[in-house]
Amino acid sequence: MKTKVLLFVCLIVLVFLSFDGVRSVLSKEEDKNVKNKEFTIESSIELAPDGDDNKNSQIDAGDIVRFTYTIINTTDQAYSYATLKTNIDRKQLNFIHNVFGTTGLSDLDDTIIIPNIRVNAREQKVISFDARINYFQEDKIIATESEFVNVDKKSIKKSLRKEIQAKKLTAEEVKKRVEKSGFVRSIKQ
Repeated sequence: MKTKVLLFVCLIVLVFLSFDGVRSVLSKEEDKNVKNKEFTIESSIELAPDGDDNKNSQIDAGDIVRFTYTIINTTDQAYSYATLKTNIDRKQLNFIHNVFGTTGLSDLDDTIIIPNIRVNAREQKVISFDARINYFQEDKIIATESEFVNVDKKSIKKSLRKEIQAKKLTAEEVKKRVEKSGFVRSIKQ
């Protein structure tokens, strides 16, 4: 008898939890925050064209990588003065250039942000930039897990984490690259 009562109670709890899950999917609150599949962010990290300094087809410290963010808004709502937080560790990159799709980048809390974005209803926006990976003493993971934030600083959508493995260089290879860039000559003069 106790087993039947316990099974019955478990069944009621399971039905209640299932109904609660369905109710949250159908609620208007979810639509207000646009936490659905109608608004997405896709991100990628790859070697930039001509970014492979030693032409070994691997991503090494000192190479240039391209970060690309595609914001897809299939909703009827436009977003103005929004910000894309890249959540990239800013200490891993330098020489940011070839910025496309925005008027500029900024640093905030040791990451790169892209402020003042406007994405109209049913619009797709692509933003990209290139950056040189800093030289370091160990292999590093370069990652981005971007977040689109509205003017009120409320999260609209987060992207999936994208990452690449960057290999360290030997001290001799770093010296060759620095000399090749002409940086040493300009300091000596």
